[in-house]
Amino acid sequence: MGPITTNPWVIAMINMTLVFGVLICLGIFITLIKYIDPTKKKVAKPAAAPKVAAPVAAPVVVNNDAEITAVIAAAVAAYGISSSEVACIRRLPKSTWTTNARQDVLSPSQQCF
Repeated sequence: MGPITTNPWVIAMINMTLVFGVLICLGIFITLIKYIDPTKKKVAKPAAAPKVAAPVAAPVVVNNDAEITAVIAAAVAAYGISSSEVACIRRLPKSTWTTNARQDVLSPSQQCF
């Protein structure tokens, strides 16, 4: 008994239909497993506590680099960022904030990664 068809386009369409049919079945199977997963831990949602604004501290004039680093570290910790996420702390030149911002944008070699 010979082949049913020798047309390569028909054979390609049959193969592509089978491949995409299997992929669709696998996608459905994965979605079902995601919804029926018995190993997923149930997470209890904590009650939302009312947010209270933090008191604003008076500005402090600091001249020591160690004190400045401590103040920056405290501010970063209060914001909720861990110390492993901070790349570096560096002192900016004594010019205005906008000039420093423009210099940082225009000179990528000054970036600290």
